[in-house]
Amino acid sequence: MGSLRNPIGPLPSSIYWRRRAVALALLALTVLLVMWGISLGGGSGDQKNSAGGGDNSRGPTDPITPGATDSKPPVTDRPGGRDEVNGGTGSGGGEDGSGGSGGSGGSTGADGSGGDAAGGGSGSGGSGGALAGSSGSLTGGDGLPAGPGLADCSSSDVEVGVQSVENEYGPGDTPKVKLTLRTDGDSACRVDLGRTATVVTVTDAEGDRVWSSADCPPGRAAAWIEVPADGTTTHTLTWDRERSKPECATPSGGKVPAGNYLVEVKVAGLSTEQTSFVLTKD
Repeated sequence: MGSLRNPIGPLPSSIYWRRRAVALALLALTVLLVMWGISLGGGSGDQKNSAGGGDNSRGPTDPITPGATDSKPPVTDRPGGRDEVNGGTGSGGGEDGSGGSGGSGGSTGADGSGGDAAGGGSGSGGSGGALAGSSGSLTGGDGLPAGPGLADCSSSDVEVGVQSVENEYGPGDTPKVKLTLRTDGDSACRVDLGRTATVVTVTDAEGDRVWSSADCPPGRAAAWIEVPADGTTTHTLTWDRERSKPECATPSGGKVPAGNYLVEVKVAGLSTEQTSFVLTKD
């Protein structure tokens, strides 16, 4: 105990007392740091416990589930409120009058009403007639595709008529020629208006051929049209004044000039008829 109060050593006692003071100060500082660290750890644990207790007090979170599914069927109607035309998807029908493909024999029907024969909606004279071409077509008509069992019309049964709708056509007008098939017989018969059976030719005043339905046909299948008993069927030929060349040769030559033109319609097995019109100048 005497050595604690009176340090023994070669150095003055004041130096030993200073060393002891520094050591005690460091020890005290270490104790304080340890206690401060313990207090911090306990405080954060209390905060976590209190926070956890708050979460538990709210109870479990409700699960997120998808909303109720709408059981109504999807809307498939077209906008506008217009009624659909029955039979519009028939293999022979045509939309907006283009149903010429319903003619019997798989051809392009001449009067566009082939949908009746094939179960589709009936067309009303589309541009896909039997004599349709790149610059002219046989469109429209009140006849029907010939059904099975009809006999072919003969020249003694049917009268063929050809007449221009107008005598003159201005620069912006499209020449139109009506083809009429009439029979006075007691039974219906059929006429082929297909490319290989009925040929329409346009010649100018010099006798030069400027257009023919046989030059560039879209198809060569038969297009049988019924001529009703003691009745008439009419079809319209339109021509856009363009020249044509055999086998769709190009260039075709462009539009024809003003002048007089002769139209000849030859129906195989029946007769050949003619009509004329004038294309006026500007």
